Amino acid sequence: ANTMAQRLATGLSDIPGTSLLFPVEANGVFANVPSVVQDGLRALGWRFYTFIGAGGVRFMCAWDTTEESVDHLLSDLQELAAVA
Repeated sequence: ANTMAQRLATGLSDIPGTSLLFPVEANGVFANVPSVVQDGLRALGWRFYTFIGAGGVRFMCAWDTTEESVDHLLSDLQELAAVA
């Protein structure tokens, strides 16, 4: 879970309009994600928490989170950010 959270955080650094809110120390990734991108992710079926003010989201990785699922999320984020 922690390794996948690091993978997600690293990938987020390449996506325009997103940024980490805090260093990743465990399996949670706290990031600023534009609301239009959040809406797009939800429309694609992704689930995540929003409670950290405007634009703040929390992605959680579990023990069974795969590299493929993290890469899929990052790909969707990249595509949505490109049109935002």
